[in-house]
Amino acid sequence: MGLDAWHRCLLRWMALAVAFVASLAKPSSAWGAEPARVVVLYSQQKSYREAVASIEMVLKQAGHTCVLVELPKDTDKRAQVQALDRLAGAKPTIVAASGATTTSLALKTVPSVPVVFFMLPNALDAPFMQERNRDRARVAGVSTDVSPKDQIDWIARLHPVSRRIGVLHSPSTKRTVGAIKEVAQKRGIEIQLIGADRDHFPKAIEALNQKRCDGVIMVPDARVYSSPNVRRLLLWGIRQKRPVWTFSANIVKAGAFSGQFVDGKVVGRQTAELIKKVMAGAVAQSIGLQYPSPVGKAVNLRTAELIGVPVEGRIPKAGVKRYGEDR
Repeated sequence: MGLDAWHRCLLRWMALAVAFVASLAKPSSAWGAEPARVVVLYSQQKSYREAVASIEMVLKQAGHTCVLVELPKDTDKRAQVQALDRLAGAKPTIVAASGATTTSLALKTVPSVPVVFFMLPNALDAPFMQERNRDRARVAGVSTDVSPKDQIDWIARLHPVSRRIGVLHSPSTKRTVGAIKEVAQKRGIEIQLIGADRDHFPKAIEALNQKRCDGVIMVPDARVYSSPNVRRLLLWGIRQKRPVWTFSANIVKAGAFSGQFVDGKVVGRQTAELIKKVMAGAVAQSIGLQYPSPVGKAVNLRTAELIGVPVEGRIPKAGVKRYGEDR
């Protein structure tokens, strides 16, 4: 073989070697494996749609495949089955699911992949978050709850004299309110856990008086609160000159003293980042429950005046909705 021919042969072998090494750096899909695919299963609430839009945007910007499956109302059983069939047929690498019911359906439909929940109230009480639940190891997510620490920090800032606060709850929110109590005790605040029923709400109001509570923390519990019950509680706060702390800006606007609440877009972005961690190899159970950050805050200045709670100088200049200023 001549020298030139030998050089040409050598160059061909070098080119083949470079191509082989480069192929090793390609993602596994280049070898015929399925690419990563996220299926987002969600129901029809407006806040869920906002979160889904944020999840989709963040994941697509990162180059991931994102399939959206809307779950019809449970009154349309046939349409629900069809939606769940689409979920299974998409062969997801990971599933994101809105709320408790949808997350449970996702876990049942795709029993072998991680499921990340979002927009889930009272997440500590969800059945799939319990240690002995068979699906616990593959579940993580972002709640709509404000973290207990943030709740107590905000109360201590606006009403530092509070020392005994009532929390109305049902068996459905036992762990959620227990976490609030645990954090409050570390700040020298006693939490009175009061079992309540939406059909017998006056008994809960009576218990607040008997226990001489300095105020009330509301948690989103449909077995406790209805619209009339919320109005009764707000009226109690005005009459007894006690702050009512809530989870909704609208309830603050209606007369609660103050509240903290979450934005669906914030939850969606945080959920997308969590999904990326799981796809990168993080174990879902090791991530567990995340509380949303940042959270919104609101204060009703008219209510503050009526109940005699001074807030001047305690409210940050930015980032807090103020109601009751125009009167």
